Amino acid sequence: MKSFDFEAVVYDSNVFCNGCLPAGVEVDDDVVCPIFAGSELDYAPVCCECGQVHDYMSIISKDKEDS
Repeated sequence: MKSFDFEAVVYDSNVFCNGCLPAGVEVDDDVVCPIFAGSELDYAPVCCECGQVHDYMSIISKDKEDS
């Protein structure tokens, strides 16, 4: 997976898989924010529709920061 690839997005303050977005909302709409593979997050985002855990990006834990 390249750093600019993504399988999940944020829309209306919720995380969605690309295929789980509500009807009429497209991945490339201006109101949709991709979660890129090159992102670093404190947790793995979970789709609010299907429950899919997206862990394809860098997940940073507190233990790693203290080292």
